[in-house]
Amino acid sequence: MTIRALTVSLISVITIAILSGCQGATSVVSEEQAKIAVKMKHEQNSKHGEIKIVSIKHNQGEYEVQWERKSNCESGTDYVSEKDGKIVGGMYQIC
Repeated sequence: MTIRALTVSLISVITIAILSGCQGATSVVSEEQAKIAVKMKHEQNSKHGEIKIVSIKHNQGEYEVQWERKSNCESGTDYVSEKDGKIVGGMYQIC
C-alpha cells in the first residue's frame, strides 16, 4: 500500500471509531435530577403542596416518573429526557 492509501484508511478507521463511540453514550441526567425536574414543575406556583414520587423507570432514552399529590387527589406520569432533563411529555388526573 502507498502512504496515501494508508492515510485514507487510517482517517476512515478513526472517523468510524469516533462516530460509533457516540452511540453508546450514557445518560447525562440522573434519576435524582429527573425527580427534581418533575417536582419543580408541579410544586412551583402550586397552592396544593408537595407531590410524592411513586416510581421512576428508565426506558428508551427517557425517565418515566409517576407521582401523586393526595391533598387534591391528583396523580400523573411525566417523561423526562435523559439527555437534557427537560420534560418531554406527560399526563395527569384529578379524581
